[in-house]
Amino acid sequence: MNRIKLVILEDEFVVAEDIKSQLTENGYEVMRIFDNAEEAEQYILENPPDFILADIQLSGAMTGIELVGRIKLSLALPVIYITANSDPQTYQKAKATNPNAFLVKPFTPANLLASIDLALYNFSKEETPLQIEKPKVVSNDFETLIHRCLFIKSKGIHKKICPNDILFVEAAGSYVNIQTLEERFTLTLNLSNFLKKNPIENILRVHRSFLVNMSKIDSFDESYLFIGGHKLPISDSYKEEFMSRIHCL
Repeated sequence: MNRIKLVILEDEFVVAEDIKSQLTENGYEVMRIFDNAEEAEQYILENPPDFILADIQLSGAMTGIELVGRIKLSLALPVIYITANSDPQTYQKAKATNPNAFLVKPFTPANLLASIDLALYNFSKEETPLQIEKPKVVSNDFETLIHRCLFIKSKGIHKKICPNDILFVEAAGSYVNIQTLEERFTLTLNLSNFLKKNPIENILRVHRSFLVNMSKIDSFDESYLFIGGHKLPISDSYKEEFMSRIHCL
């Protein structure tokens, strides 16, 4: 399973390393740590993380607030500001860039993880595909889509599932089960809403109870398809669309 990736902008080395250690222990991947915005900007634009932890005050000419404002012209992603300076003027400047959470120094590991959880949740509630075209973002109370990867909250942490990890999605009453290459996740929404709210490429409905990742199909016959060791039915009402997406020689 892919880990959630982030970039840290923090000019206090000890603080940055402490954050990295805490997040690594909790399953996150710290891509890079920067102490100034000028170096971070180009890297983030070329290697978009899943979210950013940015101190407001950095070394160099550009503040964390200015960097976030520039990044958001090109990328849509959750941002958490880290600050020891909570004066009203600084807060209003930061607020104008629409961050998804604030983390005030000093903070505990629990505060850090709670801020990430809050940022992902706030991001998912505030952005929609109609507002953002690149990358697309869509959400409900349980999941967030960032850079076309799905983030599902499981056992207290958001797990990252990229489209290529998904084999199929199965209806189970008012729930759906998402079967990936490695494990299965359950969400409390129906299949139609999952398809509507999560426009992941190559996902196709082949039965009233199943969506499949077309790129993962191993074989099929008149009534069934085989995918990752699973045998799934193809219903007559969806067969025509399914066949139109298959290239047979």
